[in-house]
Amino acid sequence: MPTTDRTWRFGTSTRAIIGFAAVFMYGAAVLLFSLPLIAGVSDPTGSWIVDATGAVMVGFGLFMTFGLIAIVRTRISLNATTLEATVPSHHSLLLVPSFRVIALPVTQIRSVERRQEAFRSFGLTNLRDSLSVVTTGGERIGIFSNTSGPSSQLPLDEIADAIASAAGTSVTDAGTVWTKAPGLYGEASSSWSEQRLDDTGAMKVRRAAVRTAQLFVVLLLLVIVLRTCS
Repeated sequence: MPTTDRTWRFGTSTRAIIGFAAVFMYGAAVLLFSLPLIAGVSDPTGSWIVDATGAVMVGFGLFMTFGLIAIVRTRISLNATTLEATVPSHHSLLLVPSFRVIALPVTQIRSVERRQEAFRSFGLTNLRDSLSVVTTGGERIGIFSNTSGPSSQLPLDEIADAIASAAGTSVTDAGTVWTKAPGLYGEASSSWSEQRLDDTGAMKVRRAAVRTAQLFVVLLLLVIVLRTCS
Protein backbone atom coordinates (compact mmCIF):
# COMPACT_ATOMS: atom_id res chain seq x y z
CA MET A 1 0.00 0.00 0.00
CA PRO A 2 1.36 3.49 -0.79
CA THR A 3 2.34 5.49 2.27
CA THR A 4 1.91 8.93 0.69
CA ASP A 5 -0.62 10.52 -1.61
CA ARG A 6 0.45 10.76 -5.24
CA THR A 7 -0.88 12.93 -8.06
CA TRP A 8 0.04 12.82 -11.73
CA ARG A 9 -0.55 15.80 -14.03
CA PHE A 10 0.99 17.29 -17.12
CA GLY A 11 3.85 19.66 -16.34
CA THR A 12 4.03 23.42 -16.82
CA SER A 13 6.34 23.07 -19.82
CA THR A 14 3.79 20.95 -21.69
CA ARG A 15 1.03 23.46 -20.98
CA ALA A 16 3.27 26.31 -22.13
CA ILE A 17 4.16 24.56 -25.39
CA ILE A 18 0.53 23.79 -26.28
CA GLY A 19 -0.54 27.28 -25.25
CA PHE A 20 2.18 28.84 -27.40
CA ALA A 21 1.13 26.67 -30.34
CA ALA A 22 -2.48 27.85 -29.99
CA VAL A 23 -1.43 31.52 -29.81
CA PHE A 24 0.83 31.03 -32.84
CA MET A 25 -2.05 29.56 -34.86
CA TYR A 26 -4.37 32.42 -33.95
CA GLY A 27 -1.64 34.96 -34.74
CA ALA A 28 -1.00 33.36 -38.12
CA ALA A 29 -4.73 33.46 -38.86
CA VAL A 30 -4.96 37.16 -37.98
CA LEU A 31 -1.97 37.87 -40.22
CA LEU A 32 -3.53 35.96 -43.12
CA PHE A 33 -6.88 37.70 -42.72
CA SER A 34 -5.07 41.07 -42.67
CA LEU A 35 -2.70 40.28 -45.54
CA PRO A 36 -4.94 41.43 -48.42
CA LEU A 37 -5.53 44.74 -46.67
CA ILE A 38 -1.84 45.20 -45.84
CA ALA A 39 -0.70 44.25 -49.34
CA GLY A 40 -3.51 46.14 -51.05
CA VAL A 41 -4.60 43.05 -52.97
CA SER A 42 -8.00 43.39 -54.63
CA ASP A 43 -8.08 40.03 -56.46
CA PRO A 44 -11.12 38.19 -54.99
CA THR A 45 -9.68 34.78 -55.92
CA GLY A 46 -6.43 35.45 -54.06
CA SER A 47 -8.31 36.87 -51.08
CA TRP A 48 -10.52 33.77 -50.92
CA ILE A 49 -7.51 31.47 -50.82
CA VAL A 50 -5.87 33.54 -48.08
CA ASP A 51 -9.10 33.67 -46.05
CA ALA A 52 -9.60 29.91 -46.41
CA THR A 53 -6.05 29.30 -45.18
CA GLY A 54 -6.71 31.64 -42.26
CA ALA A 55 -9.86 29.71 -41.39
CA VAL A 56 -7.86 26.48 -41.34
CA MET A 57 -5.35 28.10 -38.98
CA VAL A 58 -8.21 29.16 -36.69
CA GLY A 59 -9.40 25.55 -36.69
CA PHE A 60 -5.96 24.34 -35.65
CA GLY A 61 -5.86 27.04 -32.97
CA LEU A 62 -9.17 25.85 -31.53
CA PHE A 63 -7.93 22.26 -31.55
CA MET A 64 -4.80 23.33 -29.65
CA THR A 65 -6.98 25.26 -27.20
CA PHE A 66 -9.15 22.21 -26.54
CA GLY A 67 -5.98 20.16 -26.11
CA LEU A 68 -4.70 22.67 -23.58
CA ILE A 69 -7.97 22.44 -21.65
CA ALA A 70 -7.64 18.65 -21.58
CA ILE A 71 -4.03 18.84 -20.41
CA VAL A 72 -4.84 21.32 -17.64
CA ARG A 73 -7.85 19.36 -16.36
CA THR A 74 -6.37 15.86 -16.55
CA ARG A 75 -5.38 14.64 -13.09
CA ILE A 76 -4.90 11.19 -11.58
CA SER A 77 -4.53 10.91 -7.79
CA LEU A 78 -3.99 7.91 -5.54
CA ASN A 79 -3.80 7.43 -1.79
CA ALA A 80 -3.98 4.41 0.46
CA THR A 81 -7.75 4.07 0.04
CA THR A 82 -8.97 5.79 -3.13
CA LEU A 83 -8.19 6.29 -6.80
CA GLU A 84 -9.45 9.68 -7.94
CA ALA A 85 -9.15 11.12 -11.42
CA THR A 86 -10.48 13.69 -13.84
CA VAL A 87 -9.82 12.37 -17.34
CA PRO A 88 -11.11 12.94 -20.90
CA SER A 89 -14.08 10.69 -21.66
CA HIS A 90 -15.27 11.74 -25.12
CA HIS A 91 -15.56 14.74 -27.43
CA SER A 92 -18.22 16.44 -29.53
CA LEU A 93 -18.34 16.66 -33.32
CA LEU A 94 -16.53 19.99 -32.97
CA LEU A 95 -13.78 18.22 -30.94
CA VAL A 96 -14.77 19.90 -27.68
CA PRO A 97 -13.57 17.56 -24.89
CA SER A 98 -15.76 16.20 -22.11
CA PHE A 99 -14.41 14.77 -18.88
CA ARG A 100 -15.15 11.95 -16.47
CA VAL A 101 -14.62 12.16 -12.73
CA ILE A 102 -13.52 8.89 -11.11
CA ALA A 103 -13.64 8.18 -7.38
CA LEU A 104 -12.99 4.48 -6.78
CA PRO A 105 -11.95 2.76 -3.53
CA VAL A 106 -8.86 0.67 -4.20
CA THR A 107 -10.55 -2.26 -2.46
CA GLN A 108 -12.98 -2.35 -5.39
CA ILE A 109 -10.23 -2.71 -8.00
CA ARG A 110 -9.97 -6.31 -9.16
CA SER A 111 -7.34 -5.83 -11.86
CA VAL A 112 -5.17 -3.17 -13.50
CA GLU A 113 -4.69 -3.72 -17.22
CA ARG A 114 -2.58 -2.19 -19.95
CA ARG A 115 -2.61 -2.77 -23.67
CA GLN A 116 -1.07 -1.39 -26.83
CA GLU A 117 -3.59 -0.04 -29.32
CA ALA A 118 -2.96 0.24 -33.06
CA PHE A 119 -5.13 2.72 -34.94
CA ARG A 120 -5.18 4.51 -38.27
CA SER A 121 -4.94 8.26 -38.69
CA PHE A 122 -5.05 9.69 -42.22
CA GLY A 123 -4.42 6.16 -43.47
CA LEU A 124 -1.22 5.76 -41.42
CA THR A 125 -0.69 3.28 -38.59
CA ASN A 126 -0.05 4.71 -35.13
CA LEU A 127 0.29 3.21 -31.66
CA ARG A 128 -0.76 4.25 -28.20
CA ASP A 129 -0.65 2.69 -24.73
CA SER A 130 -3.90 2.50 -22.80
CA LEU A 131 -4.58 1.95 -19.10
CA SER A 132 -7.79 0.75 -17.47
CA VAL A 133 -8.97 -0.88 -14.27
CA VAL A 134 -11.64 -3.53 -13.73
CA THR A 135 -13.77 -3.36 -10.60
CA THR A 136 -14.82 -6.26 -8.43
CA GLY A 137 -18.26 -5.87 -10.02
CA GLY A 138 -16.81 -6.45 -13.49
CA GLU A 139 -16.98 -2.85 -14.75
CA ARG A 140 -14.04 -1.66 -16.84
CA ILE A 141 -13.02 1.97 -16.36
CA GLY A 142 -10.70 3.57 -18.89
CA ILE A 143 -8.10 5.75 -17.18
CA PHE A 144 -5.82 7.31 -19.82
CA SER A 145 -3.93 6.63 -23.02
CA ASN A 146 -0.60 7.87 -24.38
CA THR A 147 0.06 8.13 -28.10
CA SER A 148 3.51 6.80 -28.92
CA GLY A 149 5.90 9.52 -30.02
CA PRO A 150 7.95 12.46 -28.79
CA SER A 151 5.01 14.34 -27.24
CA SER A 152 4.81 14.74 -23.48
CA GLN A 153 3.05 11.85 -21.78
CA LEU A 154 1.79 10.75 -18.42
CA PRO A 155 3.91 7.96 -16.86
CA LEU A 156 1.41 5.15 -17.40
CA ASP A 157 3.83 2.44 -16.23
CA GLU A 158 4.35 4.23 -12.94
CA ILE A 159 0.64 4.95 -12.51
CA ALA A 160 -0.32 1.36 -13.28
CA ASP A 161 2.22 -0.04 -10.83
CA ALA A 162 1.08 2.34 -8.09
CA ILE A 163 -2.60 1.49 -8.54
CA ALA A 164 -1.87 -2.24 -8.62
CA SER A 165 0.24 -1.97 -5.48
CA ALA A 166 -2.52 -0.08 -3.66
CA ALA A 167 -5.11 -2.65 -4.77
CA GLY A 168 -2.91 -5.60 -3.84
CA THR A 169 -2.73 -6.96 -7.37
CA SER A 170 -0.41 -6.88 -10.37
CA VAL A 171 -0.56 -5.17 -13.76
CA THR A 172 -1.93 -7.35 -16.57
CA ASP A 173 -0.57 -6.95 -20.10
CA ALA A 174 -3.48 -7.31 -22.52
CA GLY A 175 -1.23 -7.31 -25.60
CA THR A 176 -1.73 -5.40 -28.84
CA VAL A 177 -5.06 -4.81 -30.59
CA TRP A 178 -6.48 -2.94 -33.55
CA THR A 179 -8.99 -0.39 -32.33
CA LYS A 180 -11.27 2.31 -33.71
CA ALA A 181 -11.51 4.11 -30.37
CA PRO A 182 -10.58 7.76 -31.03
CA GLY A 183 -8.32 8.21 -28.02
CA LEU A 184 -8.37 11.98 -28.54
CA TYR A 185 -6.88 14.07 -25.71
CA GLY A 186 -5.83 10.86 -23.94
CA GLU A 187 -9.26 9.28 -23.71
CA ALA A 188 -9.07 5.58 -22.78
CA SER A 189 -11.80 3.24 -23.90
CA SER A 190 -13.86 1.45 -21.25
CA SER A 191 -14.86 -1.27 -23.73
CA TRP A 192 -12.05 -3.69 -24.52
CA SER A 193 -13.89 -5.99 -26.91
CA GLU A 194 -11.17 -6.16 -29.60
CA GLN A 195 -9.30 -9.40 -30.18
CA ARG A 196 -5.67 -9.54 -29.14
CA LEU A 197 -3.24 -9.81 -32.06
CA ASP A 198 -0.84 -12.72 -32.22
CA ASP A 199 2.91 -12.08 -32.07
CA THR A 200 3.23 -11.85 -35.86
CA GLY A 201 0.35 -9.39 -36.19
CA ALA A 202 1.64 -7.27 -33.32
CA MET A 203 5.08 -7.10 -34.91
CA LYS A 204 3.58 -6.00 -38.22
CA VAL A 205 1.68 -3.08 -36.72
CA ARG A 206 4.74 -1.99 -34.73
CA ARG A 207 6.80 -1.94 -37.91
CA ALA A 208 4.06 0.05 -39.67
CA ALA A 209 4.04 2.54 -36.78
CA VAL A 210 7.82 2.91 -37.06
CA ARG A 211 7.43 3.70 -40.77
CA THR A 212 4.84 6.34 -39.88
CA ALA A 213 7.28 7.94 -37.43
CA GLN A 214 10.05 7.85 -40.03
CA LEU A 215 7.78 9.49 -42.60
CA PHE A 216 6.97 12.24 -40.11
CA VAL A 217 10.66 12.88 -39.51
CA VAL A 218 11.40 12.99 -43.25
CA LEU A 219 8.59 15.48 -43.85
CA LEU A 220 9.77 17.62 -40.95
CA LEU A 221 13.34 17.67 -42.28
CA LEU A 222 12.03 18.51 -45.75
CA VAL A 223 10.11 21.49 -44.40
CA ILE A 224 13.22 22.69 -42.54
CA VAL A 225 15.35 22.35 -45.68
CA LEU A 226 12.84 24.19 -47.84
CA ARG A 227 12.55 27.04 -45.36
CA THR A 228 16.34 27.25 -45.11
CA CYS A 229 16.71 27.37 -48.89
CA SER A 230 14.04 30.00 -49.23
